[in-house]
Amino acid sequence: MDRSYDISLPSEAKSDLRARMKGIRDSLSPETRDRLSRQASDLAVECMKQYRFASMLIYLPFRSELDTWPIIQWAWSSGVQVIVPRSQRGSREMELYDLTPEASLAAGSYGIPEPDPKTAVKYGPGQVPEVIWVPGLAFDAYGGRLGYGGGYFDTLRSRLDGEAQAAGRQPRWIGIGFQEQVIPQVPMEIHDLRLDGLVTDQGWMKFETGTGEPYHGA
Repeated sequence: MDRSYDISLPSEAKSDLRARMKGIRDSLSPETRDRLSRQASDLAVECMKQYRFASMLIYLPFRSELDTWPIIQWAWSSGVQVIVPRSQRGSREMELYDLTPEASLAAGSYGIPEPDPKTAVKYGPGQVPEVIWVPGLAFDAYGGRLGYGGGYFDTLRSRLDGEAQAAGRQPRWIGIGFQEQVIPQVPMEIHDLRLDGLVTDQGWMKFETGTGEPYHGA
């Protein structure tokens, strides 16, 4: 079955779904969140090893998001380049910075810990991370993702697509979250970012390009 068509819902319906999924994520105890984050991180690391990714763009966790620090710490110890975003609230774009163990962090536009632009080194234009770990409120088994409503990752993909074409390689866009965030089908619009894969605490999958069909496994 092809799930690639537009199944958009009214904005109020998306808002309701965001609120419901945020409530589910927030309801996880800190202990459960830590345990599941480590399980998902271990699987993300296995994915990184299998595909031999040498660079990754990853978010820094905030509030009840899945904790990505175990992935970052593994990358540092393994020589994998770590890039993190800094949100620009006015333009709804993200600046990219290299993250090293010595880097200073500061609260960004939304209170999220982000690289301090006074000291951080920008990730150079024309460079494209090999894998991009994408957060979200809900995911499905067809590459669908429900974000936070700001469109930051959609805008980033539009920008990186051109740079990737010039560089001659496309990055993998892989969602990462808790299994509790996976629903039967995420409402998607034409402009919404569709993922290449998904990692949760229960496993990982990749999606067949252009078909909307799930493919479970490595």
